[in-house]
Amino acid sequence: MNWERYNELLALRNSGNVDEAIAELARLSDTETDRLGKALVLMEIANGLRLLRRFSDARRKINEALILLGPEHEYYPRAAFLAAAVDMDEENWKGALKKLDEILTRYGSVLQTDDHKDLLEKVQQSRGMALTELKRYSEARAALENMRSKEYEPAVTLCYLAISEFELEDFDTARRDFEGLLRLDPAPLFQAYAHYYLGKIFYRRGQLAWAKAEFEKCLAYPDRGKIPDPNLLALLIDTCKGLNLIQDAARYSEMLKKVQGRISSG
Repeated sequence: MNWERYNELLALRNSGNVDEAIAELARLSDTETDRLGKALVLMEIANGLRLLRRFSDARRKINEALILLGPEHEYYPRAAFLAAAVDMDEENWKGALKKLDEILTRYGSVLQTDDHKDLLEKVQQSRGMALTELKRYSEARAALENMRSKEYEPAVTLCYLAISEFELEDFDTARRDFEGLLRLDPAPLFQAYAHYYLGKIFYRRGQLAWAKAEFEKCLAYPDRGKIPDPNLLALLIDTCKGLNLIQDAARYSEMLKKVQGRISSG
């Protein structure tokens, strides 16, 4: 394996030149004779295809890697994890959870070794995310609580953990963890989620001024993920009305009408 070239191409992909990196990785794969080296290249091609949202193509490359390695190879669970990751990309949470559970069951001893503990953390975190998305909040909380002290993507863990705590109506703990999430200075999407849920906690407690401030912070983020704009704006309208801020309520009502118009026409 030409590791120097391999790492150059990963850097190229990570810099945004995804198509070029995929093409060059494919050439590297064609010339690679080592089974593990070829499988690793195929897996990184799949990761590039995932970035382009070419999920069917990504699956084909992952399947090539799985066949090449065989289920007894110690790197097989890494390719199997990528198959679960594509399910998560497509929001097939049941399919992802099934694959993740199979990895833990069959390859638990492999994942405990020093060479693969990073994969264990990825699998455990992804499992917690899938459980949260499936609304199995008690199980999600237990899974993610075990990840709290890990260094792997702490913002992702804390966000999903806090959402599970919120849905279980443990609002004090959820507030603590959403505030902890903000202290990590995470990506804007996670900041939007934190402000949204903090707003909902304050709203439920009748702390309307604090709720309004959090909802407005959330609204300021262009990328709010799965937070429904109608829900956010409806909460802002109710909060403003509760604070007797009639003009603000009217402004958000107009925004809500526009959003609803776009939804009905789209």
